Amino acid sequence: MRQFWLLAAVPAMAWLHWRGGSPVAVFGLALVAIFALVGFMGRATERLSAKLGPTVGGLFNASLNNLPELIIGSVALANGLTSVVKASLTGAILANLLLGLGVALVAGGLRHGEQRFDSTRLRVSSSMLMICASCFIVPAVFDLGTPEGSRDLSIEMAVVLVAVYVVNVMVTLTRQGPTTGLVAEEDFADEHPQEPAWHSALALAALAATLGGVSEVLSKSLEPTAEALGLSHTFSGLVLLGGVGSLGEILSGAHFARQGRSSLLLSATVGSTIQLVLLVAPLLVFVARGLGQPMDLAFTSFEVVAIVLATVITRELIQDGKANWFEGLLLIAVYAILAIGFFHLPD
Repeated sequence: MRQFWLLAAVPAMAWLHWRGGSPVAVFGLALVAIFALVGFMGRATERLSAKLGPTVGGLFNASLNNLPELIIGSVALANGLTSVVKASLTGAILANLLLGLGVALVAGGLRHGEQRFDSTRLRVSSSMLMICASCFIVPAVFDLGTPEGSRDLSIEMAVVLVAVYVVNVMVTLTRQGPTTGLVAEEDFADEHPQEPAWHSALALAALAATLGGVSEVLSKSLEPTAEALGLSHTFSGLVLLGGVGSLGEILSGAHFARQGRSSLLLSATVGSTIQLVLLVAPLLVFVARGLGQPMDLAFTSFEVVAIVLATVITRELIQDGKANWFEGLLLIAVYAILAIGFFHLPD
C-alpha cells in the first residue's frame, strides 16, 4: 500500500508531542497521520461492506465515510473548540460539494467526456441539498433575534434531522421500487472472501481509536499552530480539518468517476454531504450538550453564505442531469475563492 509508510507519522507525532516539540511540527504530523488513517478506514469500511451485500453495504459505507468528521469534531468539542468544530463542518460540506465533486467531474470528464446522472436520484438529491441548506439558514436567522434561544432550537432541529436520517435508512433497507437518491446500492468486490467480517470490524475499530488519539493531539496543537502561522481558527478548521476529514469522499468520488459510475460518484459527494447534515451535525450537537459545550447549528453569517452558495452552485450545475470536466473545474475554482475569503477573515 502506497500510504502505509505515512502511518509512521503517528508514532513520530506522539513522540514529538510527548517531548514538547514545536506545535507546528506536531500539527503537521497529525494532519499526515489523519490523511493516512482516513484512507485505511475507507478500505476497511469497503472490505466490511463487501460482506453485507449491495444495499446494506452501500448504506454502511456511506454512513461510515463521515466517521472521521464525527471523531475529529467530538474530540475538538471535548477540548472546547466549538467554533473550530463548526468551521470543520462547513469545510467538510464545501470540500464534498465543491472540491470533491469538482475533482470527480474533472477526473471522469477527461476520461469519459460528458457524464450523465439518473434523473430520479438527481431530483431527490437536489431537493435534499436545499433542505440541508435551510438547516443552517433557520438557526442563523433566529440567532439574530434570540441568541440564547438558538441552542434549544438547534436541539429540536437535530432531533428532526436524525429522524429524517432514520426514515431514510428504513426506506433504503425495505424499498422495493425506485431509489430514494440518498444512498446508492454498491456492489463491493470482496478481495478476501475467506476472511471473517470481524477482522475488518476490528481493524476499523482500531483505526477509529487511533484517529481519536491523533485528533486529541491535533486539537491541542491547533491554537498555537494557528498563532504561529498567522491563521485564524476558522480557516484552520474549515480548510485543514474539513479538507482532511473529507479526504475519503474526495478520493472515492474521483475513483468512481474514473470508472464511469455516475450514481456512486453522486452518492460519494452529494449524498455524503446530505448524510453529514442529517447525521453528523445533529450528533455533534448532542455530544456538545453532554459535554456542556455551547455547540448549536447557528453558524456565522459567512459560513451560512458559503454553504448556501456551494449548495446553489452545485444544484445549478448538475440539475440538467449532465456535467463535464469544465464544470468540475468551476466547482474547484469556487472552493478556492471561498478558501481565500476565509483566509482573510479574522476570528
